Amino acid sequence: MLGAENRPRRAFPAWHDHGKDTEESPLLLPTSPSDAARSSGTASPRPRAAPTHLTVTLAASALILILDVVASVPMTPRLVIFEQIICRTYYRAWGRDDAMGDCKVAPVQAELALVNGWKETFDTVPGILVSIPYGILADHIGRTNVLMLALFGTLLSECWIAVVCWLPQTLPLRSLWLSGAFQLIGGGGATMTSMCYTMIADMCAPQQRTAAFSYVHAAVLLSEMVSIPLGSAFLSINPWIPVLGSVGALAATLIVVVLSFGRFLPSSPAKYQSIPDNDTESNVNDGTDTHINSENGSATSSLDHQQKPAVSKRTRGFGPWLSKDVFLMLVAFFCCQLSRQFSSVLLQFSSFKFHWDYAKASYLLPLRAGINLVVLFYVVPKLLQYLTGKRGLVQWKADKYVTFISSVCLTIGSILIFLSSHPLGAVIGQSFIALGFTFTVTARSLLTAMVEPRYVSLLYTSVTSVTYAGLVVGGPVFAAAFQWGLKIGGIWIGMPFLVTTALFLIITVIVYVVRVN
Repeated sequence: MLGAENRPRRAFPAWHDHGKDTEESPLLLPTSPSDAARSSGTASPRPRAAPTHLTVTLAASALILILDVVASVPMTPRLVIFEQIICRTYYRAWGRDDAMGDCKVAPVQAELALVNGWKETFDTVPGILVSIPYGILADHIGRTNVLMLALFGTLLSECWIAVVCWLPQTLPLRSLWLSGAFQLIGGGGATMTSMCYTMIADMCAPQQRTAAFSYVHAAVLLSEMVSIPLGSAFLSINPWIPVLGSVGALAATLIVVVLSFGRFLPSSPAKYQSIPDNDTESNVNDGTDTHINSENGSATSSLDHQQKPAVSKRTRGFGPWLSKDVFLMLVAFFCCQLSRQFSSVLLQFSSFKFHWDYAKASYLLPLRAGINLVVLFYVVPKLLQYLTGKRGLVQWKADKYVTFISSVCLTIGSILIFLSSHPLGAVIGQSFIALGFTFTVTARSLLTAMVEPRYVSLLYTSVTSVTYAGLVVGGPVFAAAFQWGLKIGGIWIGMPFLVTTALFLIITVIVYVVRVN
């Protein structure tokens, strides 16, 4: 966020030109373009009301909800279609063209894990490569324009997946991995999410942003609760309904965004001109050498101004903010994001080990979302209030305690799923994981307390980088772990959850040893 000394200033309109005052010029300048039009004797059309911060927040939250549902509803039906294609190909190779055999055999499941794991990875890579360039482009052509471009690229990607599944005899199933290439157009889901957050940040005052972002997070959790049961319901009818329906829903969403351009979403970024840097130029409006401090909004004297160059030199390096504790927390964020990629393997694991169909296994995901929603909006605030109020802890210590408890819950949940020989064990393990899934919320607050405010932007950029790295690595790691577990058999079928147990154990140790200096 720009500080007060670097905040851009809105440029004067074209009609406000002091350099062209004449004897006929009015003494009082018009205050708006419409006043200027009336003074010139011409009628001005009534301008359309600009979207408010509440309108943009609700529109962005609704958009993220729709996008998450469109991405999640076809997940289980798509997995069934992939399995059928692989199974049919496997038994055709054995000369059985009349009917499919058991699709739960290890070779079929190993290929399914490989195809799906690498598909998720290749779908993620384009967002990492082009999200920053598209973010820069959004400053020039507008957030909504880039959002529409990302929607179009995602629509093409979904169309390609549907075509590959529809023509398995013409296109090999592994050609699904090319679907991510279409997301180079716009940057895919990463760009769409960042544009929604950016539009909210553009429209909301600082004191409004926390509540606004809570709407977005609630939309994500709500989509998890709704989408999986909805996909399972369609699965009992025909798995192709949600797969083709997601294409139609994305196309309809793109049309709605185009039609709401400038009404519910900002049409373009405002025109700004930069204010001179306070480190080199004084405030000409006051005629003094007083400046606004971006961190606390207070005025600083010329003596403070003279001390700024030394501080600026120190902020150029990574040493002042990248301490040992910050580095360890970044490792914890990487491990956490890496561990969160087990969701796709969880469906296969439950289906294979407990002989569930995918419709039944998919209910484990909304169970986690429902518990997580309660923990996020009730348990965590009450626990923090108790620690800071009745126990008298400072905020960062309270955050550390809650983060530590979350990591312990994640570790217990993972080991329970790995050891489970009965579906009840998997349900209890998933419930413990849901209790700890708020880890990143309090961990981010703890990490923020470790650095000075002027380094927060650099810190959050680093967090984003390591979490995306975990997102890319997670798919292949858990696919390979599941393949390895299938080969060994027995309890080792849950090998992916043994991996997550080790990762969550590392996170727990890190949270225990770090401290705020």
